[in-house]
Amino acid sequence: MAVLESGFDFESPIMYKVQQSFDNRMLDKTQIEHVLREQFHNEAIKNLIKPNMKIAVAVGSRGIRHISFIVRTVIDLFRELGAEPFIVPAMASHGGGEAEGQRSVLANYGITEETMGVPINPSMETVELGNADGVPIHFSKVALESDFIVPVCRIKPHTDFKGPIESGVFKMLCIGLGKHKGASTIHSAGFAAFPTLIPAAGQYVLDHAPVGLAVCVVENSYDEVENVYVIPKERIPAEEPVLLEKAKRLLPRINVDPIDLLIIDQLGKDISGEGMDPNVTGRSPVPGVLFEGTSTIHRIAVLDLTEETHGNATGIGMADLTTIRCFEKVDLQVTYANVLTAGLFQSAKIPVMLENDRQVLAVGLKAATQVPSSRARVVHIRDTLHLSEFWVSEIIAKELDNNPQFTVSDDRRPFAFDSEGNLIR
Repeated sequence: MAVLESGFDFESPIMYKVQQSFDNRMLDKTQIEHVLREQFHNEAIKNLIKPNMKIAVAVGSRGIRHISFIVRTVIDLFRELGAEPFIVPAMASHGGGEAEGQRSVLANYGITEETMGVPINPSMETVELGNADGVPIHFSKVALESDFIVPVCRIKPHTDFKGPIESGVFKMLCIGLGKHKGASTIHSAGFAAFPTLIPAAGQYVLDHAPVGLAVCVVENSYDEVENVYVIPKERIPAEEPVLLEKAKRLLPRINVDPIDLLIIDQLGKDISGEGMDPNVTGRSPVPGVLFEGTSTIHRIAVLDLTEETHGNATGIGMADLTTIRCFEKVDLQVTYANVLTAGLFQSAKIPVMLENDRQVLAVGLKAATQVPSSRARVVHIRDTLHLSEFWVSEIIAKELDNNPQFTVSDDRRPFAFDSEGNLIR
């Protein structure tokens, strides 16, 4: 029996390219180095660093803009002050929850012993520091044995819970540096506990481990570095919530509502911890989490994985449709290590899977709306991280003509497919 009675041919809506304007304040590499150097040579920061101090620079698995440059700059600044930095992966269960897998994740971001000029110690060994809210806190043994720990992280809204502290320093301290064991233990409390557990556990680590300062990145809506902050230990609890509020204001949105069919070219851990950001789609594997400013989306189609996600398809379960091409790239071991640690089985469920992009769009259009394709509200984006330019169907384009945040270009076309039925972009 055919999947669709009418087959997979369909009348494509005319798609219009639109540009969306956001706050574009950003730092380039030269400015990033200047800002970091200026802050490192502030007396309050400079006096924390002692000659020959062994400094564990904690680096996570997120695709932070210019991450290798930022880490190398931080390392060079520590060296100039006479310290001896080294790198510790702080990525919980990512990289398959294995030491060499985590080394490989860092290498993918250009962070190797050769490019950084310092050792990388990916040991997964932990010690139990104590507990917060009755939950044991495990922590990297290698980092704990250093003289000074420095998380390098991005402050941003989390994908699965909401609170005064979400993704950032505290989460890296109690989950990222907790390695696979610590992440599993923290996640066993459930995301409902996170709004209070993450601040409590993060504070416990601050009080019981040699954390000295944090290097925090806030990105703008264009996936560029808006600013970098060097924050001494005692100011982290007060400053992280402030930076989170700033990051929330800068978070890109689609700003089209409603959407019958959202087509997403690629999903990956380098895009979002949940593969495609629930702060954009409104879809989370955690029941009851509310995301402000998201569109009402009837169907979501994900066409592929990013290369940088290395087969980690966490978040694919939030889609309704996908391609066999995408599924064949899924590394189940890596994906399951991630979702089982978080306890979010829904995140790894497989959507309706079809042969190619044409079939996905045909089924998506039929399932998402009862109106003809020409009147369907369709949005086609690269991923949930890059929303300054995307494609919309004609009915949406006409609405956006009067929206000062958008520019509707003269570039318009129906969907076109190659001989294998995949979109020509």
